[in-house]
Amino acid sequence: MQSSADSPGSGTGAALLDRARELLDDVATWRLPPAAWSRPAAAVEALAAAYGAGDADALAAAVSRLEVLSPNRVGRIVDPADIPPPEPLRERVTALVHTIAEQAEDATEEPDRDDDRP
Repeated sequence: MQSSADSPGSGTGAALLDRARELLDDVATWRLPPAAWSRPAAAVEALAAAYGAGDADALAAAVSRLEVLSPNRVGRIVDPADIPPPEPLRERVTALVHTIAEQAEDATEEPDRDDDRP
């Protein structure tokens, strides 16, 4: 059972979600050989599943996995045959970034008060 301090959207979870969003935003700039896109796509799906389940440990693992797959981690020779993310992956990443951002906004909004207290 996970503690609330580690759940996505609070404390450590908020920092983890920020890192996940940064990585997901970076995916759009990646250029990889066509055959290499299956691994980042699987990592994005694992990240989405962990986020959907509210599993902070699995989310941290998925973020770490995506970080390792980043072509920006190491200087590599750019091949003109490298391509940007395939359209389905770009769409999935965009949707996931917006979902995470919306939850972060909702979590930071103050609840409405129905009483007259200052």
